[in-house]
Amino acid sequence: MKRKIIQLLFLTLPFLCNAQEYIDLFSVNYGKSQEKTFENSSVNTSISTFQTNLTLPVVLNEKYIAVTGVNFSSYSLQLFPDSNNNHLYSTNLRAGLSVKHSEHWSGLYLFLPKVASDYINVSSEDIYLGGLALLKYKRNENFGYGLGLYGSSEAYGMSVVPIVTFYYHSPDKRFEINAFMPNDADINYSLTDKTRIGVDFLGHGNSYKLTTDNIRSNYVENNSIDFSSYVQRSVLDKKILLRLKLGYSLNEFRVYPMDQKLDLQILALKFGDNRTRFFEDKSNTILLKMEAIYRFDLGNVKK
Repeated sequence: MKRKIIQLLFLTLPFLCNAQEYIDLFSVNYGKSQEKTFENSSVNTSISTFQTNLTLPVVLNEKYIAVTGVNFSSYSLQLFPDSNNNHLYSTNLRAGLSVKHSEHWSGLYLFLPKVASDYINVSSEDIYLGGLALLKYKRNENFGYGLGLYGSSEAYGMSVVPIVTFYYHSPDKRFEINAFMPNDADINYSLTDKTRIGVDFLGHGNSYKLTTDNIRSNYVENNSIDFSSYVQRSVLDKKILLRLKLGYSLNEFRVYPMDQKLDLQILALKFGDNRTRFFEDKSNTILLKMEAIYRFDLGNVKK
């Protein structure tokens, strides 16, 4: 029975993680930007970020994998020059299926609810529903691509994001490109058996309801883009990956009244945007980040 489960893992888990012979089950990272000054103010502020991610795939048979997991992220920053630090939190759940449609085609179908706000007096109004459908084509062990669609309700209305995925791994496994656009992309190269260098891109957006004087009257719309270079060192038989990242972060936090929403947002296109912006905080700063990843190596299972 145990041997059969291991065989199923090796046959089906690659459809969760493109064609690489590994899957990242757990990761945690912490980052901090340099201090910057508010416009027309002498007040300094910085942005601290924290994120952790857990993925738990459950093999059902050679065709289906149940995908479960949770992601938690937080921002700590000063949104207004005359206020204390604001803390913005998001807890994202995921549940769905990875399906092997044929030798070359596979699909990933996820239900993605989340709770996002400052977590003061949390209620059902802080719950947002989303979903992802992704169809992937595996040309061979080293190359593949995919197309999909992500949609989610937000504090400002409905958001829809077309998804394009791409991966290439050199035959000697020293060079890798992994992309899940427009959210993230990673290019890395192996210097030694345990050391890699790389560059990555991370783009993300979210919305959080704010509590002021115990009243929910505003929400924050956040859009951030991080560009980083990193050095990675693997330890404990390559099961743990430690990364030190240095990069540049573009952050935008806009505060709007609770009752003002969009008709629809598709990527950066906003339809029916007649909102009155209450406050805007833009910061382009240097970012330092530390990251740890627990990686399950399917190649060792095969051996």
